[in-house]
Amino acid sequence: MSIRHCRTAALAIATLLTFSFQARADEPATNASAIQPHASELAPGTVPNAPNAARQPLMLMLDRTGLGSSLEAARINIFGHIEGSYTWNFDNPAQNLNLGREFDIEHNKGLVNQIDLNVERQVDLTSKTFDVGGRIEMLYGTDARFIHSSGMFDDDDFFHGPEYQFDIPQLYVDLGLPVGNGLRIRAGKFLFFKQIDPNSSVFYSHSFSFGSALPFTLTGVTGYYPISDQLNVEAGISRGWGQSLKDNNGSPDALGRVRYIINNRTDITLAAIIGPELDHDNSHYRSVFDFTFYHALTDQFTIMADAVYGYQAEPAGKTAAMWYGASGYAVYQLSDYLALAGRVEWYRDEEGFTTAQSQNLFEGTIGLTITPFPHDSVGRNLRIRPELRYDYSTRAYFDAFSRHDQTTAAIDAYFDF
Repeated sequence: MSIRHCRTAALAIATLLTFSFQARADEPATNASAIQPHASELAPGTVPNAPNAARQPLMLMLDRTGLGSSLEAARINIFGHIEGSYTWNFDNPAQNLNLGREFDIEHNKGLVNQIDLNVERQVDLTSKTFDVGGRIEMLYGTDARFIHSSGMFDDDDFFHGPEYQFDIPQLYVDLGLPVGNGLRIRAGKFLFFKQIDPNSSVFYSHSFSFGSALPFTLTGVTGYYPISDQLNVEAGISRGWGQSLKDNNGSPDALGRVRYIINNRTDITLAAIIGPELDHDNSHYRSVFDFTFYHALTDQFTIMADAVYGYQAEPAGKTAAMWYGASGYAVYQLSDYLALAGRVEWYRDEEGFTTAQSQNLFEGTIGLTITPFPHDSVGRNLRIRPELRYDYSTRAYFDAFSRHDQTTAAIDAYFDF
């Protein structure tokens, strides 16, 4: 969901709550040894664009039919996940809305967030030959209403559509070209700055910057090139934040990222997107930069930091907007069954462009990742994540813009198949 959509949604919530009192390249991954910053597609230490070696339950089941081996030989992987959750807000907020949140916006309600299915063929750049691949991702659940793009399922969103909706977050074609170390060209709709897969985070709830500072889906063309085993770059153009089959201003933006894997324990990424994003306005640019740092202190203990800065130029007579913030994460793998994680964040929305309030937002979250059956080939794909979170704003922002803080407890469970 674009900042424009975020702002519209926030303002609509504010209006409804005030007058009638009625109604986020990704963060670190669950496994402490494979943290994934939201500016990066791949977990540190993995081989970029190598064939997916994981055998999930669906592919294992297809093996029994004889189809799995044929798909594997063609390097086609079919996989997905299902996720459900429950969030409790101790302040019992008006209209049961946890303001400032993304997918966990509803208090005291069980949700089926995602039923997700992917068909993917990754191009193998190490082969140094021409290769064709791609991916289609199909999503059904309550999370879909937050990420729709312009021109695709326009009648559905948080306010106008049903609670459970369908979306196609990703649909792209990849070309692997035998140029130097291997060049990948991607064209279509894709996630670039942050991932919505629950595997991409150690928490169920997301940071404020995840939901407000960066775009979800983009539609365009990018080129990815591994300069070396440690350094890779990707750059391209898109139709804009949350634009797919329609374009709100007819002008493209430019995007890119540089990732440097210092060693198998340390990884840094810088990503940016620059271009016109306002409706019917192709001359006032928006610029956002996102920097992530990952370091595994030991095999069990991992830390990560993320910093984001955004600026929106505005037409004459209006105020330009800035938003920026930083967050830090720590993950400790206590055992094969249990990981402990913490997150602290500060997010500043100077003019209220991304949150409908000029404010400083702070949050602290502590949570567990429980893997009940880590040694079972199927059971290891089940994870349960309870968490406790405290939010604070310098303005009366929460509970229908009447409170400075809110405290929530949540739990989600997801199964990869």
